[in-house]
Amino acid sequence: MGIDYNVEAGIATITINRPEKKNSILLAMRTEIQKAFERAQDDDDVRVIIFTGAGSDFSAGADVTEMGGGGTRGSLMRMRHMHRMCRAIAQTNKPVIAAVKGVCIGMSWAMALSCDIIVAAEDTRFQFAFRHIGLAPDGGAAFLMTRYVPLQRAKEILYSGRFVSGAEAKELGLALYALPTDEVMPKALELAEGFAKSPTIAIGMAKRQLDAAPAQTYEQALDFEANIQPLMVTTEDFKEGTTSFKEKRKAAFKGN
Repeated sequence: MGIDYNVEAGIATITINRPEKKNSILLAMRTEIQKAFERAQDDDDVRVIIFTGAGSDFSAGADVTEMGGGGTRGSLMRMRHMHRMCRAIAQTNKPVIAAVKGVCIGMSWAMALSCDIIVAAEDTRFQFAFRHIGLAPDGGAAFLMTRYVPLQRAKEILYSGRFVSGAEAKELGLALYALPTDEVMPKALELAEGFAKSPTIAIGMAKRQLDAAPAQTYEQALDFEANIQPLMVTTEDFKEGTTSFKEKRKAAFKGN
C-alpha cells in the first residue's frame, strides 16, 4: 500500500497502490507522491514519467475518512500537503503521461490534468464530486479545467458533479486518447519510449514556455524564448541534433 516507484529505460513509473480502496489517497500518500515526482525530477536518468494507479482504477481521490478532522488548523495542513504534491507534479520539467482507467475522481482528476498527456480508457469515470460533499474544487481543478475547455463547459462539469467518460473527455479535449482498457498502458509506454529518446532539456524548456504562455503577451513570449534559446545551443543534444542532420542519420539524444 502506498506509492510505487520504478525506473526502466529512462521511464519512471509512479503508481498509486491502494487498489482495495480504489487507490484513494491518504494524507501520508500525498507526501509520497510529492517525493516520488521530486525524485524523478532530480534523476538525470529519468527522461519521462508515467503516472498511474494499481489494479482497475486510477484513484478515487482523497480518502474521505480523513476529511474534516482537526478543525481549521487540520484543514490548512491537509491543503498544504495537497498543494506540495500538486506542484511537484505540475512543475517537473519532464514529460508526464497519466495512464487512467476505472475511476478518476476529485483531486485525482486534477492531478491527471496537471500532467502533459492523459491516456484514458474509454469507460473511465472522471468526476469532480466536490459539490456532492459540500466543498469547492481543490487541487487546482478550476484553473486546470479552464485551460482545457470553455468556461461554460467547465462550470457545467464542476457545478453538476456529473461523471465524464473517457470517450467524452477525449471529445472535450480533457484527454488525448480514449482506448479500450487493455490498451491504455501500452499506449502510455509507447509515448514514453518516444519521449525517452528525445532531447530532455529541450522538451523541458518547451514545457515551461507552454505553461507560461496563457499569462504572457506576445512580446513577453518572445522575450522568454530569447533567454531560453541561447542556453539550448550549448547542450550536447543540440550538437548531436545538428550533426545528425548534416550526416543524414537519426539523432541519438542523451538528454544532456
